[in-house]
Amino acid sequence: MLDVSLRDLEYVAALETERNFTRAAQRVHIAQPAFSQAILRIERRLGVTLFDRTSRTVSPTSAGALLAARAQQILIEVTDALAATRRAGGAPPPVLHVHVSEPSLKIPREVLALLRTAFPDQAIRQTTQPHSQVREGLVNGSLTLSVGEVVRAPGIQTKLLAREFVGAILAAEHPLALKSVINLSDLATYPIVSIDDTLSRWNTLVERAFESAGVALTWSRTTTFGAATGADTVDDNRTVLVCVESMATVQPSHRLWRPITPTLSTDWYINGRDDTTTDRIIETVTTELAGHEQ
Repeated sequence: MLDVSLRDLEYVAALETERNFTRAAQRVHIAQPAFSQAILRIERRLGVTLFDRTSRTVSPTSAGALLAARAQQILIEVTDALAATRRAGGAPPPVLHVHVSEPSLKIPREVLALLRTAFPDQAIRQTTQPHSQVREGLVNGSLTLSVGEVVRAPGIQTKLLAREFVGAILAAEHPLALKSVINLSDLATYPIVSIDDTLSRWNTLVERAFESAGVALTWSRTTTFGAATGADTVDDNRTVLVCVESMATVQPSHRLWRPITPTLSTDWYINGRDDTTTDRIIETVTTELAGHEQ
Protein backbone atom coordinates (compact mmCIF):
# COMPACT_ATOMS: atom_id res chain seq x y z
CA MET A 1 0.00 0.00 0.00
CA LEU A 2 1.33 3.45 -0.93
CA ASP A 3 2.35 5.69 1.96
CA VAL A 4 1.46 8.94 0.13
CA SER A 5 -1.22 10.08 -2.29
CA LEU A 6 -1.06 12.30 -5.36
CA ARG A 7 -2.38 15.12 -3.21
CA ASP A 8 0.53 14.58 -0.83
CA LEU A 9 2.93 14.83 -3.76
CA GLU A 10 1.31 18.12 -4.76
CA TYR A 11 1.94 19.44 -1.23
CA VAL A 12 5.60 18.45 -1.28
CA ALA A 13 6.15 19.93 -4.74
CA ALA A 14 4.41 23.17 -3.74
CA LEU A 15 6.49 23.63 -0.59
CA GLU A 16 9.75 22.92 -2.43
CA THR A 17 8.80 25.56 -5.00
CA GLU A 18 7.57 28.25 -2.63
CA ARG A 19 9.90 27.62 0.36
CA ASN A 20 7.15 29.18 2.47
CA PHE A 21 4.24 27.41 4.19
CA THR A 22 1.71 30.19 3.67
CA ARG A 23 2.39 30.62 -0.05
CA ALA A 24 2.56 26.86 -0.60
CA ALA A 25 -0.81 26.40 1.13
CA GLN A 26 -2.34 29.08 -1.10
CA ARG A 27 -0.84 27.36 -4.14
CA VAL A 28 -2.70 24.11 -3.41
CA HIS A 29 -5.85 25.83 -2.08
CA ILE A 30 -5.72 24.65 1.53
CA ALA A 31 -5.58 26.44 4.87
CA GLN A 32 -2.04 26.95 6.13
CA PRO A 33 -2.45 25.05 9.46
CA ALA A 34 -3.90 22.04 7.63
CA PHE A 35 -1.08 22.22 5.09
CA SER A 36 1.58 22.22 7.82
CA GLN A 37 -0.05 19.19 9.44
CA ALA A 38 -0.16 17.41 6.09
CA ILE A 39 3.60 17.87 5.58
CA LEU A 40 4.25 16.51 9.10
CA ARG A 41 2.01 13.53 8.36
CA ILE A 42 3.88 12.76 5.14
CA GLU A 43 7.21 12.92 6.95
CA ARG A 44 5.96 10.58 9.68
CA ARG A 45 4.71 8.08 7.12
CA LEU A 46 7.99 8.07 5.23
CA GLY A 47 10.15 8.17 8.34
CA VAL A 48 12.36 10.99 6.97
CA THR A 49 12.57 14.77 7.30
CA LEU A 50 11.68 16.41 4.01
CA PHE A 51 12.09 20.06 4.98
CA ASP A 52 14.29 21.92 7.44
CA ARG A 53 12.40 24.72 9.15
CA THR A 54 13.57 27.79 11.00
CA SER A 55 11.56 30.79 12.13
CA ARG A 56 12.36 32.49 8.82
CA THR A 57 13.21 29.87 6.22
CA VAL A 58 12.05 26.56 4.80
CA SER A 59 14.46 24.48 2.73
CA PRO A 60 14.26 20.91 1.44
CA THR A 61 16.57 18.24 2.74
CA SER A 62 18.25 15.99 0.18
CA ALA A 63 15.35 13.57 0.65
CA GLY A 64 12.83 16.37 0.23
CA ALA A 65 14.49 17.68 -2.93
CA LEU A 66 14.50 14.16 -4.40
CA LEU A 67 10.84 13.55 -3.61
CA ALA A 68 9.78 16.98 -4.89
CA ALA A 69 11.57 16.44 -8.22
CA ARG A 70 10.02 13.00 -8.67
CA ALA A 71 6.63 14.34 -7.56
CA GLN A 72 6.68 17.02 -10.26
CA GLN A 73 7.39 14.38 -12.92
CA ILE A 74 4.71 12.03 -11.59
CA LEU A 75 2.10 14.78 -11.56
CA ILE A 76 2.91 15.68 -15.17
CA GLU A 77 2.69 12.05 -16.23
CA VAL A 78 -0.64 11.59 -14.45
CA THR A 79 -2.02 14.72 -16.14
CA ASP A 80 -0.86 13.40 -19.52
CA ALA A 81 -2.36 9.97 -18.82
CA LEU A 82 -5.75 11.41 -17.90
CA ALA A 83 -5.78 13.63 -21.00
CA ALA A 84 -4.86 10.65 -23.20
CA THR A 85 -7.59 8.58 -21.58
CA ARG A 86 -10.19 11.26 -22.29
CA ARG A 87 -9.06 11.46 -25.90
CA ALA A 88 -9.12 7.68 -26.30
CA GLY A 89 -12.65 7.56 -24.90
CA GLY A 90 -13.84 10.31 -27.19
CA ALA A 91 -14.42 12.82 -24.41
CA PRO A 92 -13.97 16.45 -25.48
CA PRO A 93 -11.08 18.24 -23.76
CA PRO A 94 -11.97 20.87 -21.16
CA VAL A 95 -12.65 24.28 -22.65
CA LEU A 96 -9.98 26.92 -22.10
CA HIS A 97 -11.76 30.14 -21.19
CA VAL A 98 -9.32 32.95 -21.98
CA HIS A 99 -9.99 36.58 -21.06
CA VAL A 100 -8.08 39.17 -23.07
CA SER A 101 -8.42 42.81 -22.15
CA GLU A 102 -7.82 44.07 -25.72
CA PRO A 103 -8.41 41.34 -28.34
CA SER A 104 -7.40 43.63 -31.21
CA LEU A 105 -3.87 44.20 -29.94
CA LYS A 106 -0.70 42.31 -30.86
CA ILE A 107 0.13 40.45 -27.64
CA PRO A 108 -3.37 38.99 -26.97
CA ARG A 109 -3.65 37.91 -30.61
CA GLU A 110 -0.25 36.22 -30.44
CA VAL A 111 -1.20 34.41 -27.23
CA LEU A 112 -4.45 33.12 -28.73
CA ALA A 113 -2.60 31.99 -31.87
CA LEU A 114 0.01 30.18 -29.77
CA LEU A 115 -2.70 28.41 -27.77
CA ARG A 116 -4.39 27.21 -30.94
CA THR A 117 -1.06 25.96 -32.34
CA ALA A 118 0.26 24.34 -29.17
CA PHE A 119 -3.08 22.76 -28.19
CA PRO A 120 -4.82 22.00 -31.50
CA ASP A 121 -7.33 19.61 -29.91
CA GLN A 122 -8.26 22.06 -27.17
CA ALA A 123 -11.46 24.08 -27.36
CA ILE A 124 -10.59 27.73 -26.70
CA ARG A 125 -13.22 30.31 -25.86
CA GLN A 126 -11.98 33.88 -25.94
CA THR A 127 -13.86 36.42 -23.85
CA THR A 128 -13.46 40.03 -22.79
CA GLN A 129 -14.94 40.80 -19.40
CA PRO A 130 -15.02 43.92 -17.23
CA HIS A 131 -11.71 44.07 -15.39
CA SER A 132 -13.55 43.99 -12.06
CA GLN A 133 -14.74 40.43 -12.81
CA VAL A 134 -11.45 38.90 -13.98
CA ARG A 135 -9.94 38.16 -10.57
CA GLU A 136 -13.10 36.40 -9.38
CA GLY A 137 -13.32 34.43 -12.62
CA LEU A 138 -9.80 33.07 -12.22
CA VAL A 139 -10.35 32.21 -8.57
CA ASN A 140 -13.66 30.38 -9.09
CA GLY A 141 -12.47 28.64 -12.26
CA SER A 142 -14.86 30.19 -14.77
CA LEU A 143 -11.75 31.64 -16.43
CA THR A 144 -8.73 29.50 -17.25
CA LEU A 145 -6.38 32.33 -18.22
CA SER A 146 -6.35 36.09 -18.48
CA VAL A 147 -4.05 38.19 -20.65
CA GLY A 148 -3.61 41.83 -19.75
CA GLU A 149 -2.91 43.42 -16.39
CA VAL A 150 -1.45 41.51 -13.46
CA VAL A 151 -3.91 39.68 -11.20
CA ARG A 152 -3.01 39.11 -7.53
CA ALA A 153 -5.02 36.50 -5.64
CA PRO A 154 -4.39 33.39 -3.51
CA GLY A 155 -3.89 30.35 -5.73
CA ILE A 156 -3.32 32.45 -8.86
CA GLN A 157 0.01 32.56 -10.66
CA THR A 158 1.10 35.42 -12.90
CA LYS A 159 3.95 35.75 -15.38
CA LEU A 160 5.25 38.67 -17.39
CA LEU A 161 4.68 38.20 -21.12
CA ALA A 162 6.02 41.37 -22.68
CA ARG A 163 6.72 45.05 -22.15
CA GLU A 164 5.64 47.68 -24.67
CA PHE A 165 6.51 51.33 -25.01
CA VAL A 166 3.61 53.76 -24.96
CA GLY A 167 3.24 56.53 -27.53
CA ALA A 168 0.61 58.50 -29.38
CA ILE A 169 -1.42 57.96 -32.55
CA LEU A 170 -2.56 61.10 -34.30
CA ALA A 171 -3.69 62.19 -37.74
CA ALA A 172 -1.02 63.09 -40.29
CA GLU A 173 -2.59 66.57 -40.45
CA HIS A 174 -2.46 67.07 -36.67
CA PRO A 175 -0.53 70.17 -35.51
CA LEU A 176 1.92 67.89 -33.63
CA ALA A 177 2.57 65.59 -36.59
CA LEU A 178 5.85 67.31 -37.49
CA LYS A 179 7.39 66.37 -34.15
CA SER A 180 9.45 63.15 -34.09
CA VAL A 181 8.91 62.82 -30.32
CA ILE A 182 5.96 64.32 -28.47
CA ASN A 183 6.34 65.67 -24.98
CA LEU A 184 3.36 65.11 -22.70
CA SER A 185 3.20 68.88 -22.21
CA ASP A 186 2.57 69.20 -25.97
CA LEU A 187 -0.69 67.31 -25.48
CA ALA A 188 -2.12 69.62 -22.82
CA THR A 189 -4.39 71.45 -25.27
CA TYR A 190 -5.61 68.38 -27.17
CA PRO A 191 -8.29 65.85 -26.16
CA ILE A 192 -7.02 62.35 -25.30
CA VAL A 193 -9.13 59.35 -26.30
CA SER A 194 -10.98 57.92 -23.29
CA ILE A 195 -11.21 54.12 -23.02
CA ASP A 196 -14.25 52.78 -21.20
CA ASP A 197 -13.32 52.22 -17.54
CA THR A 198 -15.27 48.97 -17.31
CA LEU A 199 -13.00 47.40 -19.93
CA SER A 200 -9.61 48.20 -18.47
CA ARG A 201 -7.63 50.52 -16.23
CA TRP A 202 -5.89 52.14 -19.19
CA ASN A 203 -7.24 55.61 -18.39
CA THR A 204 -5.72 55.36 -14.93
CA LEU A 205 -2.27 54.63 -16.37
CA VAL A 206 -2.57 57.62 -18.71
CA GLU A 207 -3.78 59.91 -15.92
CA ARG A 208 -0.85 58.93 -13.70
CA ALA A 209 1.65 59.60 -16.48
CA PHE A 210 0.26 63.09 -17.06
CA GLU A 211 0.11 63.81 -13.32
CA SER A 212 3.74 62.70 -12.87
CA ALA A 213 4.76 65.09 -15.65
CA GLY A 214 2.71 67.91 -14.10
CA VAL A 215 0.56 68.18 -17.22
CA ALA A 216 -3.19 68.85 -17.30
CA LEU A 217 -5.20 66.21 -19.14
CA THR A 218 -8.37 66.69 -21.17
CA TRP A 219 -10.37 63.58 -22.11
CA SER A 220 -12.25 63.33 -25.37
CA ARG A 221 -16.02 63.57 -25.13
CA THR A 222 -16.25 60.25 -26.97
CA THR A 223 -15.49 57.10 -24.97
CA THR A 224 -14.54 53.94 -26.85
CA PHE A 225 -14.44 50.27 -25.86
CA GLY A 226 -10.87 49.71 -27.02
CA ALA A 227 -7.79 51.04 -28.72
CA ALA A 228 -8.78 49.88 -32.22
CA THR A 229 -11.95 51.96 -32.29
CA GLY A 230 -10.22 54.69 -30.31
CA ALA A 231 -7.78 55.20 -33.16
CA ASP A 232 -10.63 56.12 -35.47
CA THR A 233 -11.42 59.19 -33.38
CA VAL A 234 -8.08 60.88 -34.15
CA ASP A 235 -9.18 61.61 -37.72
CA ASP A 236 -10.62 64.93 -36.53
CA ASN A 237 -6.99 66.22 -36.59
CA ARG A 238 -7.17 67.20 -32.91
CA THR A 239 -7.83 64.11 -30.76
CA VAL A 240 -4.85 61.94 -29.78
CA LEU A 241 -4.82 58.29 -28.76
CA VAL A 242 -2.21 57.32 -26.16
CA CYS A 243 -1.51 53.65 -26.81
CA VAL A 244 1.06 50.84 -27.07
CA GLU A 245 3.62 50.88 -29.86
CA SER A 246 2.30 47.77 -31.60
CA MET A 247 -0.83 49.75 -32.55
CA ALA A 248 1.34 51.62 -35.06
CA THR A 249 1.64 48.59 -37.36
CA VAL A 250 -2.08 48.41 -38.09
CA GLN A 251 -2.80 52.09 -38.83
CA PRO A 252 -3.65 53.49 -42.27
CA SER A 253 -1.22 55.86 -43.95
CA HIS A 254 -3.12 58.98 -42.86
CA ARG A 255 -2.28 58.27 -39.19
CA LEU A 256 1.07 58.47 -37.45
CA TRP A 257 2.56 56.95 -34.30
CA ARG A 258 4.97 59.02 -32.27
CA PRO A 259 6.93 58.12 -29.12
CA ILE A 260 6.26 60.30 -26.12
CA THR A 261 8.50 61.70 -23.44
CA PRO A 262 8.93 61.19 -20.53
CA THR A 263 9.28 57.56 -21.64
CA LEU A 264 6.34 55.39 -20.62
CA SER A 265 5.89 51.62 -20.91
CA THR A 266 3.29 49.06 -19.91
CA ASP A 267 3.47 45.34 -19.12
CA TRP A 268 1.43 42.41 -20.41
CA TYR A 269 0.83 39.51 -18.03
CA ILE A 270 -0.70 36.06 -18.28
CA ASN A 271 -2.57 34.85 -15.19
CA GLY A 272 -4.10 31.49 -14.28
CA ARG A 273 -4.81 28.98 -11.54
CA ASP A 274 -1.73 27.60 -9.83
CA ASP A 275 -2.12 23.94 -10.78
CA THR A 276 -0.17 21.46 -12.87
CA THR A 277 -2.32 21.72 -16.00
CA THR A 278 -2.37 25.52 -16.08
CA ASP A 279 1.35 25.61 -15.23
CA ARG A 280 2.12 23.76 -18.44
CA ILE A 281 -0.13 25.97 -20.55
CA ILE A 282 1.41 29.17 -19.19
CA GLU A 283 4.94 27.80 -19.52
CA THR A 284 4.25 26.87 -23.14
CA VAL A 285 2.87 30.32 -23.96
CA THR A 286 5.65 32.28 -22.26
CA THR A 287 8.40 30.14 -23.81
CA GLU A 288 6.94 30.29 -27.32
CA LEU A 289 6.23 34.02 -27.12
CA ALA A 290 9.78 34.71 -25.95
CA GLY A 291 11.05 32.73 -28.94
CA HIS A 292 8.93 34.80 -31.33
CA GLU A 293 10.22 38.07 -29.90
CA GLN A 294 13.89 37.14 -30.38
